[in-house]
Amino acid sequence: MQIYDFIVKKSQGKSTTLDKEYTKLIKHVIHDMDDEMEARWEIYNLIIKELIGLDDGKCFKEIKYRFTDGENPNIVILDIISRHEPDELPNLIWSLKNKLEEFAEEDFFKRFY
Repeated sequence: MQIYDFIVKKSQGKSTTLDKEYTKLIKHVIHDMDDEMEARWEIYNLIIKELIGLDDGKCFKEIKYRFTDGENPNIVILDIISRHEPDELPNLIWSLKNKLEEFAEEDFFKRFY
């Protein structure tokens, strides 16, 4: 997976400091990821694309802040999804939400072994 596969800005234009930090994070993640992590980040990116379409990218800024602050991507995205009414969300997000919950559970248990 390459950096250009990821959404790093909502639209064209000048990059903000947050955009640059998020791009740096994505480059770091890409450099260090294995196949499992690549599959996770593909799912994150799909969900982010759908969320941007829902609220014109307002939550994307929050996602970038929280990801660059080191929060668990699963928890961040699940938190943002939970703020929407179920009928507002596309089926793709609902189908991938269960996968995020599995990832969050895996990450929780990995801390103990």
